[in-house]
Amino acid sequence: MRRQVKAGIMLYALLLSVVFGMVLSFYLTAIVDNQRNLISQKQFLTAQLMAKMTQQVVKNESGQIRFNQGISSYQTTQNTIKITVQLENAVAYRFEFSNMVK
Repeated sequence: MRRQVKAGIMLYALLLSVVFGMVLSFYLTAIVDNQRNLISQKQFLTAQLMAKMTQQVVKNESGQIRFNQGISSYQTTQNTIKITVQLENAVAYRFEFSNMVK
């Protein structure tokens, strides 16, 4: 009888540890996914800011501007400015703005 009680307690403890491990695993996965999402958003906003700054200083038909976070390449046509931003971590973003004459 005593062995059955001990076995029941051990089984209960094992069940609780498995449930706790699963909850912890789901929580850690959510935290890691959230962190990746924030990093991705930061990279996009950095590239967008670099593209906006490039748009403001464009003088030639094409060229490159080097920033601390990467390189911005631009190509102008009569109607648009096409800007490619290559970040330091090799992620590239492409932007297209209308070419307004100031």
